[in-house]
Formats: sequence, C-alpha cells, structure tokens
Amino acid sequence: MVNSVHEQEAPAAPPVNATGLMVISYLQLRFYVGVIGLLLPWVLVIGSWVEGYGVEPSLSGYYYTPMRNVFVGALCALAVFFVAYKGYDRSDSTLTNIAGLCMIAVTLCPTTTPYHPALYQVIVGDLHLFFACVAFVLLAVMALRFAKREPTPAGLSFWRALGYAFGFTRAASSQTPRWAVITYRVCGFTILVCIALIYPGSKVYAYSLLVLETILMTAFGVSWFVKGGKLLAGR
Repeated sequence: MVNSVHEQEAPAAPPVNATGLMVISYLQLRFYVGVIGLLLPWVLVIGSWVEGYGVEPSLSGYYYTPMRNVFVGALCALAVFFVAYKGYDRSDSTLTNIAGLCMIAVTLCPTTTPYHPALYQVIVGDLHLFFACVAFVLLAVMALRFAKREPTPAGLSFWRALGYAFGFTRAASSQTPRWAVITYRVCGFTILVCIALIYPGSKVYAYSLLVLETILMTAFGVSWFVKGGKLLAGR
C-alpha cells in the first residue's frame, strides 16, 4: 500500500560558491604553512637521529645529512606560498615576496660545510646567513602585521601610520579576537628576540642556534596557524 503521507526530505545544505571555496582553500594554505613551521625542526632532528646521525648545531646543518631533501623541500614550499600570497595591501605582498625569494636563496646557498670548507664555500655560507637573517626578520614582521585591525587612513604622520601598520589601532573596529592579536605580537617579538640572541648565544652554548631557530620557527608556525583560523571552534 502506498503511503499517502510523504516523508519530508531534510533541507539541503546551502551550496558553497566558488569564492567561498577559494577562501576556505586560502585558510587551509595558511594552516599548512603553520604546520610546516611547527614540525620542520622536530622532523629534521628526529629524522636525522633515526638515520644514525648526531644533532646538528643548526637547522641549516641538516643540509649535510640525509634530511637534506626535507629541509630544502620545506623551505621551497614556504617560498612558493609566500611569493604567491597576496596580503591585505601592497606592503604585505612585498614582505612575503621578499621572504619567499630569501628562502629560495637560502636553499641555493647552503651553510658552510663543517668539513674543511673551501673559500667559495665560506662565501656561500655567509650569503646563506644573510638571506636567512632577512627571512627571519620578515617572518617577525609578518606575525606582527597579522594584528592589524583596520586599513591605514591616508594623511597620517609616520609614527601613527606605523602604528596602524602593526595593529596598534582601535579594538572596536576589528573582527580579530583580542587573544589572537596578543598571540601575533608574542610570536613576532619572540622571533625578534631569538634573532638578537643568535650571536651572543653562539658564544655560550654550541647548540644555541638550533634551540633559538626551533623557538623561532615554532613562533612563526603558531602565528600562521592562528591566522588560518584553525584554532577557532567550528572553523
């Protein structure tokens, strides 16, 4: 017997348009950048240990271990994303483009080999250090600029415009949660402190650079992880 009462179908979920899918993909890419930053130091250290190699004094030192491909591949992935990334304004895009090019240069100019380096290897190692430092500083600037609350108005003085550029503006006009703004600033200043401690730390502890780079990359990873919105419930 045919049932005269038809079952009501469950309401269909609203379709996601192409723009929505692009936004979701963009957030996912930010998330993956954060994951690379968080995991890279540990993957290099643990992977090298599993392969029977000792602990290197820096992340760049793993270029001369079986983890070379992981090190180079991770930096190239970050570089490609940074070059392709389009921020809120031209300043964001310029920062990420330079950071991406510096990361590519870091992979093309390996750190000085510890095994009786030739003169050209020392010069290439110095270039490696220069490009790495520039990239690290830009990572800090990116994290700090994530706290930006609103577009920078025209006609401001230099210092007021600088404040807007780094998010020191009215909280009421921002959709960014306060905890996220604090996280971005902590991450950015942590990176800068680590950079400042690299040289004096090298005079005290042989593995200080590895420790500082691990902290630095963790701070970088957290800032992009949060920027991707993956720490927010339901996102």
